[in-house]
Amino acid sequence: MTQPLATDSLTPSLTAAVDALHGSGFPAALVRLIQQQVAFDCALLLGVGQRPVYLYDNLHHQRALLFDRYLTRHFSQDPFMQALKDGLPAGVWTLAQVSKGRLDPEYRHHFYQATGWQEEVGLILPVRDGLTLMLFLGRLDKRSTLGQDELARLEALFPLVHSLCRQHWREETPRLAQSPARPGGNDLRVEVEQAIASLGSESLTRRERQVAGLLLQGLDTEAIAQTLGIGAGTVKNHRKHLYGKLHLRSRAELFHLFLNHLITAPTPGPP
Repeated sequence: MTQPLATDSLTPSLTAAVDALHGSGFPAALVRLIQQQVAFDCALLLGVGQRPVYLYDNLHHQRALLFDRYLTRHFSQDPFMQALKDGLPAGVWTLAQVSKGRLDPEYRHHFYQATGWQEEVGLILPVRDGLTLMLFLGRLDKRSTLGQDELARLEALFPLVHSLCRQHWREETPRLAQSPARPGGNDLRVEVEQAIASLGSESLTRRERQVAGLLLQGLDTEAIAQTLGIGAGTVKNHRKHLYGKLHLRSRAELFHLFLNHLITAPTPGPP
């Protein structure tokens, strides 16, 4: 039997999630809504396509591993990602269900042992053609394992969560969400903007940094040329020069470099 939702405690967080729809604070409000029913230490939200697209996290423990390892290398070993590729349908799934007791030893070492996650649940959330969300909910080693009643509450809450996600991402392109306050008082969006502006600051010209920033945002040569008011050939020259100065061969390597720069760049304090 499906565990009934605690509607009295759900109402304030549900109201907050509905109010946050179509705003950058929605993912955080959605996670708080879920945490009203079942407690988790960590949450990570990704858009899933050819490779995962980061949308939101509330990680405070070993957060650098998310960018340094998972999003750049180890996501393909993730049993949830493998199961989704094999046709895992929408719903609430435990790690035991998707791994079937056979977890890649390298992935266990590089993710679970490194981060301390001892319990993991994944919510598979198809929101429209070409976009499926995966919301990971994790517990660290000091918390007890997930009980059947907690899993039942998540399953009862899933249709509501799914509906809210379909509403929020119905038409817009996935984008970075508002994240919890950072140690220096900045949120993730501010840090991303600062990291783009400072990438290669010691070796790139101002125009090369502009081109690098637009490449990181996914713009192609023609779009960059139009944005900067320069010719497509000039854009290609700037790209060739910045790749050479940063010892890169592709946009993927530029993205990898940027993620590491984002994590390691000093965070300025509040003004």
